[in-house]
Amino acid sequence: MSNAITWVHDEMLSPAWQSPETPSVFIFDEQWIETEQISLKRIVFMYECLLEMPGVEIRKGNVVAEVTRFAQEHHATRIVTARSPLPRLKRQGAQLATQLTVDWIDPEPIVTLPEGVDLKRFSRYWRRAEKQVLRND
Repeated sequence: MSNAITWVHDEMLSPAWQSPETPSVFIFDEQWIETEQISLKRIVFMYECLLEMPGVEIRKGNVVAEVTRFAQEHHATRIVTARSPLPRLKRQGAQLATQLTVDWIDPEPIVTLPEGVDLKRFSRYWRRAEKQVLRND
């Protein structure tokens, strides 16, 4: 029996992140939705993505409190989640780490570009990345 749960956040809305051995939870962060004025369209998109991920329990409320409660309900001591550059998710992960072990998994990059790529404009990035993304192996 695993002693871990998966905290699914909005940076990992794909079945590729799911593990059948660990219970998974996603929390609709009500404060973030209200503060950032997240559109209904984006909320529906996230919900539809979650429907593609069978077994993920969907909750709403305070992320840290709900993930902690979910871990307690499953007698988990570890949380597995994807590393994200978003300050909100880093802050929530740090808060969770004061209570449980948090295993951050680095997502695989879609493309690997050389150093010094100008990322200020998407079109410049895309010119460099397109060949790797659309290549048929």
